[in-house]
Amino acid sequence: MSYTNRWHLQGSAGHAYSGEEARHLLRHRWDWASQETWFENDTGELLAVVTNGQRAKVTLRGRSGELDEHLVDPRGAGCSGGYVMSTGQVDSYDDRDTVTFDAAGHAVAHLIEHGVWPPNVTVERGRVNDRGW
Repeated sequence: MSYTNRWHLQGSAGHAYSGEEARHLLRHRWDWASQETWFENDTGELLAVVTNGQRAKVTLRGRSGELDEHLVDPRGAGCSGGYVMSTGQVDSYDDRDTVTFDAAGHAVAHLIEHGVWPPNVTVERGRVNDRGW
């Protein structure tokens, strides 16, 4: 059975992205100085990616809008800044709560294509910070 849930940019149901298209979009949005990207699927789930170019915070929210899960780097140590939000706010995150930019692109592509995270990423459920991330 194939996964058929369509993912598009939040607020624009016009184009459904394949996994590879989504990965390329993330790279291009970084090139265009747009560091925050929100995808939405047909069931109302939200997939958010914010990057500083080196690392990315990747979260998946259920239909209720609450944070259901996010990717983590169990070996991440320290903190990284430079995550520019669409509001202009610049955030910092613990490296444990982010993954490399390439790992984020791979994980997003796999999730969009298969409806599940790839087996080589670590996912943590819950834990919303004061910014909703």
